[in-house]
Amino acid sequence: MADQPARVEEQSGSADDQSTRPQVVIVGGGFAGLFAARALRNGDFSVTLIDQTAQHVFQPLLYQCATGILSEGQITAPLRRLFRRHRNLECVLAEAVEVDVARQRLICRKPAGERLEVPYDHLIVAAGVTQSYFGHDEFGQWAPGMKTIDDVLTIRRRVFGAFEMAETAEDPAEQHRWLTFGLVGAGPTGVELAGQIRELATKTLRHEYRHVTPADARVLLFDGGEAPLQAFGDKLSAKAARELRSLGVELHMGSIVTSVDESGVVVRDKQGSQTHYDAATVLWTAGVEAPAFAHALAKATGAEQDRAGRIVVRDDLTIHGHPEISVTGDLMSLHKLPGVAEVAMQAGHYAGQRVRRELTGGGNDKPFKYRDLGSAAYISRGRAVVSAGPLHFGGFLGWVSWLFIHIAFLTGYRNRFGAVLTWWLAFTRDVRRERAYTTKQVGRLRDVYEPVPPEGAHAVQPPPKQRGPAQSPATPERQSGPG
Repeated sequence: MADQPARVEEQSGSADDQSTRPQVVIVGGGFAGLFAARALRNGDFSVTLIDQTAQHVFQPLLYQCATGILSEGQITAPLRRLFRRHRNLECVLAEAVEVDVARQRLICRKPAGERLEVPYDHLIVAAGVTQSYFGHDEFGQWAPGMKTIDDVLTIRRRVFGAFEMAETAEDPAEQHRWLTFGLVGAGPTGVELAGQIRELATKTLRHEYRHVTPADARVLLFDGGEAPLQAFGDKLSAKAARELRSLGVELHMGSIVTSVDESGVVVRDKQGSQTHYDAATVLWTAGVEAPAFAHALAKATGAEQDRAGRIVVRDDLTIHGHPEISVTGDLMSLHKLPGVAEVAMQAGHYAGQRVRRELTGGGNDKPFKYRDLGSAAYISRGRAVVSAGPLHFGGFLGWVSWLFIHIAFLTGYRNRFGAVLTWWLAFTRDVRRERAYTTKQVGRLRDVYEPVPPEGAHAVQPPPKQRGPAQSPATPERQSGPG
């Protein structure tokens, strides 16, 4: 049939694709993958979109989900729903793990570990990046990052759980520890999250507890740079610092975190002195790195990688020597472009259009050129900073601009309407309705893409433990689980 999508092949299936139409495969359903798929809509070729969750996540608002303003459903959209009218597109729930460039096959892993092969004529890689702990992955147990919905729900549990633990703590020192939040990284995500935790403590929760004063919560923001939001320029960076201090956020610039554990963080300052901060909740928003698939792709193609593991691409976003493979979004390394949503959107659209023109005989496109439309960072209600070309402003005007920018880019009318209504309640009545969290692990596997143990083999489960501070809702689970 003319409208039949690309055929995927399991390891035991036929090695030859039965479809005669060109096969385009997209890895990742983030901003780059979304815009690439839109550019390839209803062409005379088949498109297969591979994603680990089959959901598009609006990452710029993850912190609002983590702090109880927005729900998970308001910042996500099912990819199948988004592309239901794309007759030439098929969504596949799987994780890309390798590329066989000689056979032009993408090797994937389905949930439970089953192997899947997807043939391609053109491959668009938009797999995104993961959190980087700069060689100290052990920090992740105590300091979760914020890249996925799983991360968001973990952070929500720890933030709201910390106030609950403080409420029942009898020792003043223990209570103080539960009310101390350490955030590592003073980029947009760290600044936004720090502001929201202070706003949560001083406004939303201020009348809800009987034995603890939420406004006493300390928020410590650590960063190795000179000031928060340095990428926004000196003027806006200084303004952001003033706004954060007025909220009660304690800025520790020029500080490098050297250790994270159950008791808190150890920080080294410019003079080399190390200080331990008692903090029951530590959140990590500093640095990104390429996922394992990027290294597999580089090995298979001989592509160069930058320090973060991102793939170095040519001006047309293809890998040198492999014009059939494009890399877009946060995973591409080109002219030191920042890893922001607008770059991913434009790069994804460009890659989709370039492939479409090549398949339809339209000739080659011009080199990719990024058009910087500006950046915005939310600090707290009525406070935001915006940098757009020659315009640099903040305060209430920046906040209003931030609102309109994010409403415009949210995926789907339902999510836009829901966000506006939720923001109205949150900003006018201090209402945060999305505060639910679980105190138990969810699911039977830590990662659904890990292979299932052979029949008859059973994982050894540790005996139940008496709940203490380390097993509270606000701290990481010691057993396998979302953590």
